[in-house]
Amino acid sequence: MMLALAFVLMAQAATADLPVPEGPPSEAVSEQITVIGERLKTFKGGVYKKDGKLTCRIEASTGDEAIDMVRCGAMLRCFAPRAAELDTIAASDAPRAERNRRMQAIAEAAQPCFEEASAAGVRMLAEQRDAS
Repeated sequence: MMLALAFVLMAQAATADLPVPEGPPSEAVSEQITVIGERLKTFKGGVYKKDGKLTCRIEASTGDEAIDMVRCGAMLRCFAPRAAELDTIAASDAPRAERNRRMQAIAEAAQPCFEEASAAGVRMLAEQRDAS
């Protein structure tokens, strides 16, 4: 139940504007950002369509559900606007190598969005954990 709720919240966050605190983080928040960043190095996952909806797939969890949700939220936020284009490529008759190349180009174009959304999510989680 908690995991389902987390995925619903993550999907909502993926489409909302990210209210990232302004200014430099406190020392305690900076420490949290470092810890979260280290944990994210173990995350492996991606996005795919399930029942017509863009979904996050976690292949290797960080071991911390909230950190996993930061990464998933960033992926959903940045790939959702390109989902129809990705669907068109996947459904095309182009050779597999060409489809993969075109999808990789979209992934590379989404990288700045992904990095920004991921950093915002990490900062928000670090702020939340520091307040706890």
